[in-house]
Amino acid sequence: MNRKKIFVWMLALILLVCTACGKEDAAAETTQAAADPNAPLSLTSCTLEASTWSSPNGATVKLTATPSRYTEGDRAAFVVRLEGEEISSAICEWDGSQYTASADLNAADGYCYYVILAEADGTQTEVPVNTPTAPTDEALINLQSALQSYCNILVDSSSYSSGTLKLEEGIVQVQVPQITNNGEAITCQKAELLLKYNGETVDQQEVTLTDSEFPGHFEQSLSGVSFSVPDLEDDQQVTLEAQITLSNGHVLTAPAGTWYSFDGTLQQAVG
Repeated sequence: MNRKKIFVWMLALILLVCTACGKEDAAAETTQAAADPNAPLSLTSCTLEASTWSSPNGATVKLTATPSRYTEGDRAAFVVRLEGEEISSAICEWDGSQYTASADLNAADGYCYYVILAEADGTQTEVPVNTPTAPTDEALINLQSALQSYCNILVDSSSYSSGTLKLEEGIVQVQVPQITNNGEAITCQKAELLLKYNGETVDQQEVTLTDSEFPGHFEQSLSGVSFSVPDLEDDQQVTLEAQITLSNGHVLTAPAGTWYSFDGTLQQAVG
């Protein structure tokens, strides 16, 4: 091997060593900066999970949060506010790597969630973890709405001919709970429209609900759905209602309207 090749080989080796050292120094500087005791204390991760109660009156929200650093004597609190008022404040437990705490919250909309980090020297830092201005989980912010399920049905127009009631314009809408104990999504298992006379079902039609653009919201147009109507005398009436069976077994009902018989035809009641 001549001297020129030896020189080139040695130069390449020196550059490789210097580059590796430079990367190690940069990594060390990054680690040192992250562990800098003078840097403001913050959170590197945070999760909020909810479990429902036996009724839709509220839920328990559990916090898991990891601080950017931890020193013996540091503490943290999980604080929940509603319309500026402190609703819940719980001292967090430290398990060696993260803080945990929980809050029992009644159903309401507009909750704000914070973690207050307190260092051993008394310095405190409030970290918003889920608020209307910076949401991470809107269902936990609007807890009441997220726990509720409901069904709405609206019939704008209908027609009647030869014993058949036909819906010309209308819509059925369903909102399912967005918060469940095991996190399993609730869906609409079955949707039926029941035509009733004297409280008894005289005809029924099943409709298929589809997802809307809003989470947990399902809907379907009722245009063209028709029912067979029994012979009625003047002033007798039939009623229509929606019956929705959810995947968790709950059944939702909603009135759709009333039609009364007059002079051989059906008139939809107004109001």
